[in-house]
Amino acid sequence: MTQKRIDWIRENEEKLISRKYHKDIRNRYADAFYNARDLNLIHGTYQYERQMLKYIEEGKSEELKKYLLEYASNEDFHEGKVAVDALRQAKNIFIGLSAMVGKSAAIPGGMPVEEAYYLIDTYTQQCEALTSIEDVYILQYNMVIDFCDRVQRYRYSGELSFLVRSCMNFIVFHLNEPISAADVISYSGMSKSYLSEKFKAETGMTIGEFITSSKIDEACNLLINTSKTIPEISAYLSFSSQPYFQSVFKKVRGMTPYHYRQCKQKGHE
Repeated sequence: MTQKRIDWIRENEEKLISRKYHKDIRNRYADAFYNARDLNLIHGTYQYERQMLKYIEEGKSEELKKYLLEYASNEDFHEGKVAVDALRQAKNIFIGLSAMVGKSAAIPGGMPVEEAYYLIDTYTQQCEALTSIEDVYILQYNMVIDFCDRVQRYRYSGELSFLVRSCMNFIVFHLNEPISAADVISYSGMSKSYLSEKFKAETGMTIGEFITSSKIDEACNLLINTSKTIPEISAYLSFSSQPYFQSVFKKVRGMTPYHYRQCKQKGHE
């Protein structure tokens, strides 16, 4: 928490603990619940959301797609009122859903924390820029599938410990640096043998293999979604040379960065 925010809290302490605001919420809640009972407006989405989050956490994209189609055709669900107009309503639901998907499913499923948070931020900003409800719905569907697909990349056989997850997050956040296993071990504060064995046991990869895999995944992302040149991507990811980057990329992906970009632009895998 920044000093500026701490100062603001101290200056507004009386407002923060004011019963007036609690009373306003209680009154609104009572009215909303009363009207909902009277009109039989039941949300009915809780079990659906739990199953959706389970599919995302397990990285089951195909099952998730089928489930989303089933939900779209179900008329029993009711979304609570969270805004005064339809577009703002759709955006508010989107923002809440993206946060829930990222924090309650993607991260527990193995997605690095910082990657998940930045993806939530990115989708939220994209949603805010939209001007039609249909576009919000389309983005919402793609957002959910995107998180699930990303979890699939980080899916492991067992639950990740806090230590290993924090090391993975450290790696992902420093992909633009010449990071090594020694850097990760130093960050963890653990012995080389302990962390190496634990990391391998939980992820199925050595620390070095995970670093390489993460760098190539990020290279793929940059090749597909940006206009950065191959030399720029190689330099950004701190490979020792462009030829080495291309060699590692081909070993991992089975093709050169150039051909990978060409295939993706043509819509092929």
